[in-house]
Amino acid sequence: MSWANLVKGAINSVKDSGASTAIQSWLAREMADYGEVLDFKIDSQRRTAELHVLLKGERERLTVNIEGYEFVSEAGVDYVIVKNAKASREWVNAVLRNFLIGKKHKIPA
Repeated sequence: MSWANLVKGAINSVKDSGASTAIQSWLAREMADYGEVLDFKIDSQRRTAELHVLLKGERERLTVNIEGYEFVSEAGVDYVIVKNAKASREWVNAVLRNFLIGKKHKIPA
């Protein structure tokens, strides 16, 4: 691997780490009524993300894997569209299909 690729990889890693922290904080606020966000990691190179949540009243954590996403802008407003996602609970997969996958979600400013 070339030096340039090593530097680029290190920069992407730092950006992903910062983005993961910011998104995790936002998710923690948004999901506080439902449970505790344990961690969130994003990989911008692969366009994937992984979320772990401990839902209220449950003993085992929930895992959500996002497998593909894209960003779009319309009239100066930024959105994210999740292409595919899977959860460790079947009922959450239904929620993901009905409310997340393939839909535009406004990115908070």
